[in-house]
Amino acid sequence: MKLFKSIRSAIVLIGISSLPFISSCSKEEPPVKPKPDPPVVELSKIYNSSTDNVVIDHEFRAAWLTTAYGLDWPQTVTGAIAQRDLLISLIDRLKGLNINVIFFQVRCSSDAFYKSTISPWSKYLTGKQGDDPGFDPLQVAIEESHKRGIELHAWMNPYRVGTVTQFYAPGHPALIHPEWYIEYENSRYWNPGLPEVRAHLNSVVKEVIDNYNVDGIHFDDYFYPDGAKSSTDIYKFNDKASFEKYGNGMTLNQWRENNVDLLVKGVNETIKATNPKTIFGISPSGRIENSLALYANSVTWLSNGWIDYLAPQIYWEIGHATADFDRLVRYWNTNANGKPIFPGLAAYKFGDVTYPAYSSTTQLLNQVSLSRSLPNIKGNCWFRTLNILGGTLSSFITSTLYPSLSVVPKMGSAVFTVPQAPEISVSGSRISWNEVPYSTKYAVYELKRNGSTATWNALARQIDSKTSFDGQTLKNYLVLALNEREMSVSSNIIYIQ
Repeated sequence: MKLFKSIRSAIVLIGISSLPFISSCSKEEPPVKPKPDPPVVELSKIYNSSTDNVVIDHEFRAAWLTTAYGLDWPQTVTGAIAQRDLLISLIDRLKGLNINVIFFQVRCSSDAFYKSTISPWSKYLTGKQGDDPGFDPLQVAIEESHKRGIELHAWMNPYRVGTVTQFYAPGHPALIHPEWYIEYENSRYWNPGLPEVRAHLNSVVKEVIDNYNVDGIHFDDYFYPDGAKSSTDIYKFNDKASFEKYGNGMTLNQWRENNVDLLVKGVNETIKATNPKTIFGISPSGRIENSLALYANSVTWLSNGWIDYLAPQIYWEIGHATADFDRLVRYWNTNANGKPIFPGLAAYKFGDVTYPAYSSTTQLLNQVSLSRSLPNIKGNCWFRTLNILGGTLSSFITSTLYPSLSVVPKMGSAVFTVPQAPEISVSGSRISWNEVPYSTKYAVYELKRNGSTATWNALARQIDSKTSFDGQTLKNYLVLALNEREMSVSSNIIYIQ
């Protein structure tokens, strides 16, 4: 969770301070008095590069912004201008919580919240699938998130097609290739066992990366439909014909799990070949048993390096009889295989009387604290946006969990050029710096001494593309140049007198 960085750089003092000098000229012997207490040594308010060090924490703080059924957005709002304004408002409010990653749902059921030649516009935008909403939600989300120093990951569900009875827009892939989907309990799902389906889903991902500056691609926890594995009818999900054609000596369960593995592996290869800077992560069920019931073996993905992070949805409390958060988060910490783990938290349960363990903020505080104590757990994700905006939970997040900003931890395999340290100047209390090549944003940190130690904690006060910051007197600051996954060495540490 923590990146420790010892920074040894020159200190620029703004203003002049003088220390009083006190002497005594008396020659008389002082009366005998009891030994006084040792003098209290006042710690310097100024960072000393020769004796002190700085600790900078990097933490992944994500929120799922759900568009299915309009849950978080666009809700019941209609019209391009009003929907756009609402989307920007939600991003602004997430910024106010010091969230640094948004999972923006751009594909609910083989539809699109972006301009696509493959998938139709989502019905949740206009009420009718295929109708142009009059603006590009994904492009707006990317631009507005990046302005605020927030990463934007395109959240997709790969296999859901829709219901049996719903309207499908002309040109929908399901109308062109009805042989690609399977009907199961009044819904349609792409058949994971078909190579044509895997190729189609890879093309969906590639189209987004080719046309949008997304920071990541994010899959959720839906793979094979629930019940396909547990049913006494092994072909309740009727993929018998494709199993007989492509089974290649495997059992049905082995083959189905391998089909999901092939998709995950292939999508990772597509992403890295198209834009290696793009991160790929998945948020399966927090219980491996639940995930395997959908033929999704996330331990296999981690061990093979097919994903850049895992965000298991651990939506149960500490001490739960069968899904104890403590046990599950430690399980994923042990099985991380060098990849960062970002457990999902059940913000939607907070304050709901049917979940007494979540009646106060204590449960979520303990879950975040436990996450921070484990070496491979590098942050948390909140489900979902509207559940953390406003009210007690919002205040708790800003006052207790995320009182300052944070840089997203480094992850992925892409190689980036490390930017040079910014050259800073100060006028009054305004700190300014030059634009640095290979950087996309800058982080301004205020230093606070950790008790009476020589360690200073660096608290991020600004992370965006600006090249100035209004500091406060009697405080120490440093500036780092950042790009997608690298950071510079520190600027000079300055003290504003």
